[in-house]
Amino acid sequence: MKKPKPITNDQAAKLLRRLDHRDQLLLRLAIQSGLRISDLLKLTKADIGRTMTVYESKSRRDRTFKIDAELLQDLQNYLKYKKYASIVFHSSRDSTKAVHRSTIHRRIKKALRGLKFNASVHSARKLYAHNIFSDTHDLQKVQEALHHRNLLTTLAYLDIDPAVLKIEVENAKE
Repeated sequence: MKKPKPITNDQAAKLLRRLDHRDQLLLRLAIQSGLRISDLLKLTKADIGRTMTVYESKSRRDRTFKIDAELLQDLQNYLKYKKYASIVFHSSRDSTKAVHRSTIHRRIKKALRGLKFNASVHSARKLYAHNIFSDTHDLQKVQEALHHRNLLTTLAYLDIDPAVLKIEVENAKE
C-alpha cells in the first residue's frame, strides 16, 4: 500500500493561503472531516450543516462528524452565491457537475510550488487522523473515525511502525 504523504497543521495553513476560495473550502472540509476526495466531490448543499452525515463510497458506511462554526459560516456564505448549483464543489464550466478530482490535484500541485513539502487532498485525511490521535492518544478512535477495517492501515496513516508499537506495548506490560 502506498502511504499518503504526511502534512502538518502549519503546512496545511501555508497551502490553504495559496488556494482559491473553493479549493480552500474543500481542503478545510477534508481536514475537519477526514473525507476522501471522491466523497467530498459528491456533497450537495443539503449535506452542509454543523453536524454532517455523509455516505462513504469506499467503506460503504455513513460517517457523522462536526465541522467548526467558522467553516460552516464560510461554506454557507460561499453557497449563497451558488443559487442554481446543488453540488457544493462544482465545475466552473458546469454547475450541475462536480469539479473533477484531477483539477483539484492539479491546483494543489500548483499551489505547492515554492513550498518545501508535498501534499494532496489525501494528506488532509492523514492530518485528520493525526489530529484525532494527538487529541485522544487512542488508536481505536482513529481507526473508527476513518472506518478502517485493519488497524495496520490506521498505523500507516499515523506513520507508526507496528513493530515499534509492539515493543512499546510489551515494555508497558513489564
